[in-house]
Formats: sequence, C-alpha cells, structure tokens
Amino acid sequence: MINRPALRTAVTTGLANAFASLSGVLDSQYAALAVLSVSTGTYGGAIELGRQRLYGSVLGALLLLVGYGGLKDLPLPVGLAITLGSLRLLGGLLQLKVGYKVGGMIIVMGWLVHEGSLASWLPLRFFWTAFGVLLTLLSLRLFWPARSLEQILASYANLLSQLQLVLRDLRQGLEEADTGSALAGPARRSSHYPTLRNRLQAMRGLRPNLLQELGTNPERHPAALLLASLDGTASRLVTLVRAMERAALSPQPLPQLARLHRAEADLLGAMADQLQHWERAIRGPAAGEQPPGHRQGPGLPPPPSQGLVLPSSWLQLNRHLNDPAVNTANSARLERIAVRLQLCSQAERAIRDGEARWAAILDRR
Repeated sequence: MINRPALRTAVTTGLANAFASLSGVLDSQYAALAVLSVSTGTYGGAIELGRQRLYGSVLGALLLLVGYGGLKDLPLPVGLAITLGSLRLLGGLLQLKVGYKVGGMIIVMGWLVHEGSLASWLPLRFFWTAFGVLLTLLSLRLFWPARSLEQILASYANLLSQLQLVLRDLRQGLEEADTGSALAGPARRSSHYPTLRNRLQAMRGLRPNLLQELGTNPERHPAALLLASLDGTASRLVTLVRAMERAALSPQPLPQLARLHRAEADLLGAMADQLQHWERAIRGPAAGEQPPGHRQGPGLPPPPSQGLVLPSSWLQLNRHLNDPAVNTANSARLERIAVRLQLCSQAERAIRDGEARWAAILDRR
C-alpha cells in the first residue's frame, strides 16, 4: 500500500519539518506545507508548481501591503474583498493556475492574524516556502528520481503494447471474416479507438512538465524531438485503427480473395511484431526483467536494430490484385478491401517514417 512517490513525499516532509523545528525560527510550518503542495510526482511538475507558489506568495504579499495600508479604514469585508479581487485579476493576467490561492491565504491570514507583524511574518513565510520548494526538487532528483521523460516514455511503451493487441485483433477479425465466422464484423467487435485516443491525449498532457525539465530552448532538445516523433507516429496509427475498424469486412468466405486477405493479415502481424520491438527499445534492454513501465539507464532509447520486414505475401500484392478472379467478387466488398489495403500501406509507411526520424534524431544528438 506504500509506493515510492508517497514514501518520498513523507520522508521529505519529515526532513523539512525536523530541520525547521530544530532551527528555532518562527513560522517553520510553512516548509512542510510547501513540500506537500509541490510534490506532484515528477521533477518538471514540481518546478512549475513551485514557481507558481513563489510567484503567488510575492504577489499576495505585495497586495497585502498595499491593500492593508490603503484600505484598512474601509469596513473589513469591503477592503478584504477588493484586495482578493485584485489578486484574482492579476493572477489571471499572469496565468497563475494555483499561485493565486497561496496569495489569497497570505492576504487573509496577514490581514486577520498577523496585521501587527507583517514586516517579519512575510519574509519568514516566503523563506520557508522557498526552502520547502527547493527541498522537494532536491528529493525528486536524489530519492528515486522522478523525471517526466521516463514517465512519458513508459506511457508510450504502454500505448505501443496496446496497439500491438489491436493490430492482432484486426488480423483475427480478418481471418474470421475470411472463414465466415459469426464473430467477425463491426457489430460484434467493440472499438478500440476511444481508449487509444484517451491514452494519447493523456500523454500529451504530460509534455509541459517535460519542457520545464529541459531548460532553455526545450523544443529543440533531442528528447522533445523524439517524443514529438513518437507522438506523430502513434497519432497516425491510432487514426488508421479507427478507419480500419470502420472498414471491417462482413463474414463472407470468398476463395478468390483469400490471397488478398492473407497479405493484409501477414502485414498486420508484421507491424504488431515491429511495434513490439519499439516497445522493448523504449523500455530498455532488460525490459523483460523489470516491472511494466520501468526503463533502465539514462538518456534516450535507441531505435530497433531491425526495421520493419514486409512479408512476402504483401510484396506480391500487386500480382494478386491483377488476378482476373478478383474482379468476380462483389464490388462493395472489393471497395472495402481496397480501403483496408490502402490503410495498411499508410500504417506501414507511418512505422517506417517513425523509425527513420528516430534514428536521425539520435544521430544529430
């Protein structure tokens, strides 16, 4: 029931509280509060939350000094409301998502509790807040480092694993349609597209934390370029999966189309196997010995040593299409087959392009 992030947060909070208590300096409780509020699980996320907490503290302190000095003659609810409204307005202009909450606490507590000691309370509160933020960032680098790059790469590896299952499921559906199984067809199979799309969108939401970790000019960093390439390939494959699910074949065994179905099925299997190589490359050389989502070693993962190998049945597709017997099939089914073959060709191209960009990014590094 105890995981590493929770244990790291507990240890860091205890260290901050112990150091602050032993120092004998007043208002030391704000160090532990800062640790609890900034510990988000990744180093980049902690940087962003810590930055906003410090900005909010400074903004709240300034508005408290101005508001308390200029509006204290007004009724308390009126002066406090005007100051808090100004904080919300300025916080929105500065694009503070959580920092204005910290500033609001400073205004309320300073106005109601520490009105006689603002000159000492505000610097001490900011000092302990900054100390808690720095201690949190240090813990995220030293105690079971939690970097956004490793988290996002693990998420892409999980997505590739799911794409493998989807491609194999599409292959199975094609074989069932070719044999006339009642399980084939879009009505009997649930769509995988919503799950894949949600996973892809969730991974894109992690990218801002990574950009915080990469420092100056992060968009040109090899890690950001690699993730953009992986995202582009995954996006193309997810979109193609949706189109292939819509073009599912009805169960109708036609011997004259068996070789076309075999070529498509073999390509789907080859692409699933290649995505498995991608997943192993991202997780690391010892992925089979590690828990899911774990990748050993620093730096960027190298591309698979072997590219996508097209099956012989797919390479002979043009000859199969020129077979006169193919034209005897139903025109509607032939149109669906043509759409599926085109989608398979686009998926194969997406994998090849992704591998080429992957290798080029690591060569430029």
